[in-house]
Amino acid sequence: NATEWLTVRDFETSEECVAEVRKLGYQLWVTDLSQEAEPLDMNPTSTSSNNALVIPEKVALVMGTEAVGASQYILQQADKRVYLPLRGFADSLNLSVATALIIHHLFVMDPSLIGAMSEEER
Repeated sequence: NATEWLTVRDFETSEECVAEVRKLGYQLWVTDLSQEAEPLDMNPTSTSSNNALVIPEKVALVMGTEAVGASQYILQQADKRVYLPLRGFADSLNLSVATALIIHHLFVMDPSLIGAMSEEER
């Protein structure tokens, strides 16, 4: 069961969540379709800023809602705004599909992430 590898925490507010993420040393990456977002490219050296997109050791990935995306507060708190480039005729994906593809994409970009858990996390 995949849920045994997840830690799910509930927060009353986005502010509480961001504070905890920061306290634990995570970078906050938020999915976004604006011009400020960087593509999660298969070739991590070809980003819009011509700098390598480095996946941090600790990253908290925030997916917005299907209807409106992430809140303005979360977007303002983001260390990085990212999007998954789509090919073909689709310009958006179902939230669960987008989440799965983005997580898979991160593993493809940096295979060293596969199984990268401390003994305590295991």
